Amino acid sequence: MWVDLPNKQKQHYQKLITNFASLSEAFAQKSDDDDIVSPIVNSKFQESSFQFSFKATIEDISNTSYDASIDYKDSSSHMKYLIGIKTFGISSSYQKIAQFKSISAKSWNDILDKISNNAKKCNSIEEVNSINHELYIELINKIANARNARIKSSRSNLKGFKIDDVPVESVYHVLMPSPKNTDPKIFVGETNYSTIDTNNIYGVTCTSTKHPTNINFSDGIHNYRYTSADSQLLMSFDNNQIILDEWPVKYIDDAFAFFGNMNSIESSKNLEDKNTDESSSNPSVLETHSWYINVEKYSGFNAFYGQSKMARADNVREKKVEKLEDEFPSYATKKQKKEFSKLIKILLLNSWSTDKSKEKMVKYRDSLMTLLSKLNDNNFKNKVAKCIYRPANEIEIRIPNSRKFHLKFPHFFVDCDNLFKDDKRVKLISDKKERTFKLKFIPSNDEIDAYINQDTGKSIESTGSQGILGKWVLRDIFQLNDYEPLTEERMEELNINGIRFLKKKDCIELEFIWIDHENEPKDIWK
Repeated sequence: MWVDLPNKQKQHYQKLITNFASLSEAFAQKSDDDDIVSPIVNSKFQESSFQFSFKATIEDISNTSYDASIDYKDSSSHMKYLIGIKTFGISSSYQKIAQFKSISAKSWNDILDKISNNAKKCNSIEEVNSINHELYIELINKIANARNARIKSSRSNLKGFKIDDVPVESVYHVLMPSPKNTDPKIFVGETNYSTIDTNNIYGVTCTSTKHPTNINFSDGIHNYRYTSADSQLLMSFDNNQIILDEWPVKYIDDAFAFFGNMNSIESSKNLEDKNTDESSSNPSVLETHSWYINVEKYSGFNAFYGQSKMARADNVREKKVEKLEDEFPSYATKKQKKEFSKLIKILLLNSWSTDKSKEKMVKYRDSLMTLLSKLNDNNFKNKVAKCIYRPANEIEIRIPNSRKFHLKFPHFFVDCDNLFKDDKRVKLISDKKERTFKLKFIPSNDEIDAYINQDTGKSIESTGSQGILGKWVLRDIFQLNDYEPLTEERMEELNINGIRFLKKKDCIELEFIWIDHENEPKDIWK
């Protein structure tokens, strides 16, 4: 990426970073008057400077594995870069790249306990590694799967559901200040931001006999370390091997005088004008609301899990049952065919209207799918699945306590004085156009036309492209297989448990987020 970025933009980025670093002596204590301090790079300033210089989009939502994205175009190519931005000293070692506290506490503790108990019998690292090898591999696979799922989800979130032909490359962009008492420099590095190759794990070893659950391993691309106390995954960036550029830093003579006289320094009018022009294309947020994703079995993001939508009039279902019975694989046993006929009739000819009956429906449906899996006829299995499930990519975005929300914030989604046509505020007005708005997905900036639907306005649905939206959310964001329900556990793995809507002048923006139960945002709606 770095070698492709325009030189003028790189020079501007360098100027911002080195000018900030030139004030390092004001932030660092010297143990001796002759000490040369290490240049300071503030991570937040680094992200902002990167965004400003390269017109990047900063991806600072908590569930996203990346920090920025650049939609890069020149006369001959179009590339989308997804970027992890980091800063650490050139002499430092492993760096934190992920944390899995909630997953570890629920899913990995049994493995960690077994590793610790086994290690008590050992006197050397070699013994610990030997007795725990199978457990280490099991744990590393769980760590890698969680890490890879987050990366793939974030990649899909940033890429969006409309970009099919634009190449996407993921990289770490790193600024590495020189150590103390050396010529002040900032080294620019870049390395591959890759998933962990679970088929090439080697070099597995604990860090010490006292800490048998802290593990080093490699996948041939990067070297990793897992620390169990805080459930962190760290990575070695091979600092000296990834340097692409180096910037000298000159400290100003009196940093404190600079800060003391700062009020007398006038801002550049040209910079103000430029900032004004750029912000005018990005309307300010007028109002925001966030809420938890409520996992329901038969609606919302699991709408596909409900009973079949097949018509019942004119014996449509009875005819479908007969057709499927005729198409049942001829090589199957009589017992299998009899069981199939029984289950398909139960599922299609009954109505499953209550939660209790739906639980029975799920059991029958699981039994039928298990039976079909044994036949090894995927075409027939898929045909039956389309009959007994709703469309695999069907989803609805649910608004909690929707009636109260629309009454309290009547103009948030649409410019309509009253969405309801009855006094009880249950039935929505008939005109769909009055309930339609432009919905933009952040950070990909993909847009669809969406509308408020169902009683009490509890559902947000796409006016078109419902399958595209559902496929993107279920398969790419949440990394689910066809007909696999979204669960609380899956959301924890991916650090996504909520959504936020942001009202702007020209659209409503939506982003997937993580909401901390102990520190809920001010705009939370329940």
